[in-house]
Amino acid sequence: MIVTPVQAANLIQNGSFETANVNPNPGDFIRLDAGSTVITGWTVSQGTIDYIGTYWQASEGSRSLDLSGGNDGGIQQTFNTTVGETYRVTFDLAGNTFTSPTIKDMRVSAGGSSADFSFDTTGKSNSNMGWLSKSWDFTANSTTTTLEFISLSNSFAGPVLDNVSVIALSSPPPSPIPEPSSVLGLLSLGVLGIGSALKRQS
Repeated sequence: MIVTPVQAANLIQNGSFETANVNPNPGDFIRLDAGSTVITGWTVSQGTIDYIGTYWQASEGSRSLDLSGGNDGGIQQTFNTTVGETYRVTFDLAGNTFTSPTIKDMRVSAGGSSADFSFDTTGKSNSNMGWLSKSWDFTANSTTTTLEFISLSNSFAGPVLDNVSVIALSSPPPSPIPEPSSVLGLLSLGVLGIGSALKRQS
């Protein structure tokens, strides 16, 4: 039986970006450059991103990310994995409606593979972001894996990210094999039961 998201532990720290070394809060938003570790558990991997506070409606909690700050940016986190294990990444996706392009593109990568996702901002606004839940599976090829999200929008108004989770899609351990003594005990009870039945018949 496959472990469901409810049963499995999230391997990502601070997946909704609620915790950061920003005092008291980011306000509308603050811009973070490559190399920044202001957001707990995460590193800005390239370009710039905007760390969003009150500027628009978050999917989970009160904060989210625009993966395009002044240019296309990215964010990443590294966590422990088991080689050959399959993992499921889930996240909520929206888009900055301020300016073009209407279609916001982003890429998620981990374990040597990647997938691209798009979000259409038509009819959306800061108070109606239209968040969509997305998922993607990868197989770990190392004992540690780096999960990265990058913008492909070529704009300072890019894809918007929130509520990131990674779970292992592993099966539960098999039922334990009975000890030899337990098996012998069960056989003995069976033999006694047969003997008693024969006596009653005679």
